[in-house]
Amino acid sequence: MKTPPDHWPDLTTDAPEGELSVTVAHQKLDFDPNLIEHLVAQVAEGEGQCLRQLEITLMSAEQLRELNRSWKKADYDTDVLSFSLSDEAALDGEIYVSLDFAQIHCNAYSATYTEEVCRYIVHGMLHLLGYEDDTSEGVRTMRRKEDQYLRSAGVIGI
Repeated sequence: MKTPPDHWPDLTTDAPEGELSVTVAHQKLDFDPNLIEHLVAQVAEGEGQCLRQLEITLMSAEQLRELNRSWKKADYDTDVLSFSLSDEAALDGEIYVSLDFAQIHCNAYSATYTEEVCRYIVHGMLHLLGYEDDTSEGVRTMRRKEDQYLRSAGVIGI
């Protein structure tokens, strides 16, 4: 099994412009907010976007299902939800990630927990930037972009 680096790059040089808020709302699982800042900076820079305000909430599968039910009227489990608040002048929105799903599914995808959580965050950001995965071409494009940003952030190997 792959292990993540002991530490992530110094974020004083690559912290995203704008406001980033990370909340861990899960009772048992945790995640490194410094890595999230680094990852967000990589995606924003790579997509040529400035960050206005981005809220990322890491939560349980149950919490995310309830959010999916109440906001999207969809009563099923999901790994990530994103809500754009943007006027397209800057990246502005909310991303909600299931840490339970990441923990459960990482082995099925031969990934680490860290890799899986990061993939969900990048996936949510790509949706905020207008990418869609409702066609096979869209799925391929998003997967390629996810891999690109996970590599540039040092989350997965080259």
